[in-house]
Amino acid sequence: MMRYPLFSTLLLSGLVALAPSLAAAAAIVHGTVVLPDDLKSGRRFLGHWRVENTTVPVQPAPPRGDTVVVLVGPKPQVLAPKNTPVEIAGMQANPTTVVVGEGAVVEFRNSDKVSHDLSVPGRPDIMPPERLSAGTVRKVRFGISGEYLVRCTEYPHIVVSVIVTSSPFFAPVDEKGAFKLLDVPEGPATLKVWSNGRWVHEQAVEVTPKGVEMTIKVSGAANREPTEQ
Repeated sequence: MMRYPLFSTLLLSGLVALAPSLAAAAAIVHGTVVLPDDLKSGRRFLGHWRVENTTVPVQPAPPRGDTVVVLVGPKPQVLAPKNTPVEIAGMQANPTTVVVGEGAVVEFRNSDKVSHDLSVPGRPDIMPPERLSAGTVRKVRFGISGEYLVRCTEYPHIVVSVIVTSSPFFAPVDEKGAFKLLDVPEGPATLKVWSNGRWVHEQAVEVTPKGVEMTIKVSGAANREPTEQ
């Protein structure tokens, strides 16, 4: 009978010993991304797009170009693939940026009254040109890590960024530029910012058990050209 208190004491001691490692695996990386004016303006045109025998109301683009933050590392991670929807309505994709794991399927749904010819230019092995009729869905599997720009041939302002990565640590930037990454293990990592179809910032980060708070100022002069796959 005396073994049970002893067992409880040992179990409690083990949990106490594990506490620091558990805390280290739950760090928070958060902060604010400050974009130059040319990246946070988006497409401001509102109105109607004239097509044959009808007009289509145009929806506004995201005010920050659907900016996302991706943290690579600090330890090897795997982002499980899953189906991710993208809706095209009002001549605008929503969302315009998706982050998925290798092998994930992106479902493009055309809610417009007109067709859209979608493809990844120059990469027919990833997504060849194909007409997406009104009210239909096209499912495309992205099996290789990289960044892919899905474009519409007839309406070139419609662009969907598909970021394929193994990192589960990513988050969209809100209207105020804020972002938050949860449950990040401690150690060295690389933080990257994607905005308007390209990587616009990259820096080394040391994640501590207490987490990291940062302000990222993206320089307009340092913006790279859009990634072409």
